[in-house]
Amino acid sequence: MTTPSFLHPFVTRSHRGIYGIIRRDNQILVIRKARGPYTGLYDLPGGSPEAGETPEQTLVREIKEETDCDVITATNHREKTIFFSQFTKASGETGCMQHTGILFDVTVDGTPTEQGDGLDANGAVWVDIDTLSSQNATPFVLIGCGKEVINLANEAGYPMDVALRREERPPERYPMIAAVILSDSRRNIILQRVALSKATDPGKWSYSAAGHVDAGEDYQHAAARELAEEMGITATTFTFVGAEKTFTNGKLRAFHHVFRTTSDEPITFDPSEVAEVRSFSPQELATTIQTHPEQFKDVFAKIYLNTYFPRLTKEEP
Repeated sequence: MTTPSFLHPFVTRSHRGIYGIIRRDNQILVIRKARGPYTGLYDLPGGSPEAGETPEQTLVREIKEETDCDVITATNHREKTIFFSQFTKASGETGCMQHTGILFDVTVDGTPTEQGDGLDANGAVWVDIDTLSSQNATPFVLIGCGKEVINLANEAGYPMDVALRREERPPERYPMIAAVILSDSRRNIILQRVALSKATDPGKWSYSAAGHVDAGEDYQHAAARELAEEMGITATTFTFVGAEKTFTNGKLRAFHHVFRTTSDEPITFDPSEVAEVRSFSPQELATTIQTHPEQFKDVFAKIYLNTYFPRLTKEEP
């Protein structure tokens, strides 16, 4: 298996491995890392393929070596790439690792060994999912637990780390937000008004859908997921609109990447998240934002007036 090329210029190392997510009730089976960038953290059992191995063969071998358990089933094969900069090389140089994991949901037979080889793993152990965080577990463990793990970018906008959504972020790391502006076949813009119960921008009109870019996602995949979750719309074609930064007291807060798509599917939304949904003609929306800016989320209003609406106007026949 070849080493993937670096996805951005801040990456100094890349790694690709095969890993098993092994769960029972509210527990997950992990190993304790003895070396490498994740030293001291809980990690998923797994590792790099040997020459000629299939992913499934690597999975079976690595789980046996690291846990002394036998794989019974391995399903739901998927690939995720995350970034991890919180480590120091043997030379003392800090770096950012691009880590691609081939993840399987696995069932096993046997009793995990708590005696590791001392080289890569210090034994395997069942741990309670509620006790895991970025401080004691690797990103793939957190993803395997089903926790909300989000991408964080550096000041240049490149993904550099991941963290639990409501966890304190590392310094100089910023959330990545994917957003969608949805229109129907008549070119009407369909927006959502933020539920009054929400802590951020309650009652304001905002994107059709928006949310954090999860670990292992890019902006466009996150935009498609958010539109499906928040509006019940399954779209496959997205056009990039533009990017904006948000600031709080002059300090960088987050990166927003905005896409547009068209659909006439019926809309279904969660009233705990969305107060209401309404369609606007493009000109009506531009005029309303200009006359009543307090009714709109600032970053949405900015990108609509400065980027989306001018581009839409140029596209009109």
